Amino acid sequence: MRKLHLLLATIILMISAVCNAQYKLQSAFPTLLAFNNPVELVNAGDGSNRLFVLQQNGAVYVFNNSPTATTKKIFIDLTSKVTQGGSETGLLGMAFHPDYKNNRYFFVSYTFDSTGNGSRTWSRVSRFRTSPENPDTVLLSTEEIFITINQPDLNHKGGKIAFGPDGLLYLSFGDGGGEGDPFGFGQNKSTLLGKILRINIDSAGVGRNYSIPPSNPFYGTGYKEEIYAYGFRNTWKFSIDFPTNTIWGGDVGQETYEEVNIIQSGKNYGWNKMEGLHCFGTCDTTGKGFTRPIFEYQHNVTGNSITGGYVYRGSLLPGLYGKYIYGDFVFGRIWALTYDGTTATNVHLLDSNYFISSFGVDENNEIYVCRYSFGGRIYKIVDIGTSVLNLKAAIEGYYDTTAVRLNMKDTLSVYLRQNISPFNLIDSAKTVIDSLSFSGLCFFHNALSGKYYIQLKHRNALEVWSKAGGDSVVRGVSKNYDFTSGTAQTFGANAILIGGKSCIYSGDVIEYGAINLTDIVKVYNDQTSFLTGYQTSDLNGNGAVDLTDLVLVFNNATKFISVIKP
Repeated sequence: MRKLHLLLATIILMISAVCNAQYKLQSAFPTLLAFNNPVELVNAGDGSNRLFVLQQNGAVYVFNNSPTATTKKIFIDLTSKVTQGGSETGLLGMAFHPDYKNNRYFFVSYTFDSTGNGSRTWSRVSRFRTSPENPDTVLLSTEEIFITINQPDLNHKGGKIAFGPDGLLYLSFGDGGGEGDPFGFGQNKSTLLGKILRINIDSAGVGRNYSIPPSNPFYGTGYKEEIYAYGFRNTWKFSIDFPTNTIWGGDVGQETYEEVNIIQSGKNYGWNKMEGLHCFGTCDTTGKGFTRPIFEYQHNVTGNSITGGYVYRGSLLPGLYGKYIYGDFVFGRIWALTYDGTTATNVHLLDSNYFISSFGVDENNEIYVCRYSFGGRIYKIVDIGTSVLNLKAAIEGYYDTTAVRLNMKDTLSVYLRQNISPFNLIDSAKTVIDSLSFSGLCFFHNALSGKYYIQLKHRNALEVWSKAGGDSVVRGVSKNYDFTSGTAQTFGANAILIGGKSCIYSGDVIEYGAINLTDIVKVYNDQTSFLTGYQTSDLNGNGAVDLTDLVLVFNNATKFISVIKP
């Protein structure tokens, strides 16, 4: 357990649980060739579902986000420009313009040596543009330089860049290196080192390819106007949680403490006067205006070098939703942290034997972990106590063959049953079927890995079962099952092929297990009462019970449809 720290009048409760055996790392792309020291994973946000992995040596690879991906391609090769020495220099960050789909702009952050002999290191942020003919390739000749900063030493470069919901580019730079910030850059607002910066890359300023947002805290003060926040040693990865507009960062400590920060405009985070919640050397912690981290952990006890992560906003790990997922580079540990504005609660998710250099997210906000090594791999966090089914289903009457969509989203009840008689119920879940993708996720916590029948029930439809013999379900694995791809995917007669999609029959309004006269009477009565809104007799989901619903239930009733189990 971590200690309780009483800081001024605020109590920050820090809880570290024992390792949670529920989660583990699993290779996300097992058939993809390894990477050479990956330090970043990003997506383009353009709907292509591609992933981009940065190697520290300057190469960026692109590949399709599929667990069966076998091919990766060079997106851009910056090895001739990038200088890499040790674990903190090289190609360090990449961010795609919010309008990348139309303008094809993206930005990178890297270090280079202006002398060629390693005696002088610089940090640079540049913009490139992808080829209009091939979105998977970039020409080096398209580079436009935005920021170049002289670095006095070989470590503490930061290097993370990301666009915020305001469309502005945020950048992290460490204090320039050396022990204890010997140049005092962290507290010096006349330098860009030891800072988080914010710039507008869509308009140029005097002598610059970017401009300063007037809302920046030091705009017009005589200090460096790019500064958004200061007092950092080396923020190794930060991320912006769009639902809350919160910036989370992991600042690497020197002697004793690693820290998690909520980064806010104009705030001073204390380095080199503070390390975590503690004085660094001799300092006066009262009246200095330092902003404390929301959480810290101690060296050689929990870890030695924090790797900042992301607030999880995906779907596959519902137990982690809204939690900040981060790790430690040296110890290979991963945690989930929640913060309510006063209390930080830290849960230990898992241990690995890997150097964790970075986290990343795809277009669905699912999270990935980069393993730093010459045979570097990309991993995902999986819940080994849960089976995930991504189901596709369509409902007759709801399915618009012209628009190729459902008229509305709706809930399906999903059951796992034994695939041998008497087909006992093993587990159940609910899922909302999306009107465009026909898909929905459901989670099973009780079923062991094995073969099951998947049974679907809709509020005004007969049930359907998965194909004869059932299908396999595996704990810790996300599986797809498509009831729409054809009648061979469904067992029994309770599905019909409409516009090329297998749809569940509608019309069992009173849920009696058959579509018959009683359903016709129910729909007729509701129709003559002009009922609107969410009604079980609204068979086509158009928001009203009308003649179309009556025709639908009548047609299905004349087919003598009933429940047919395996």
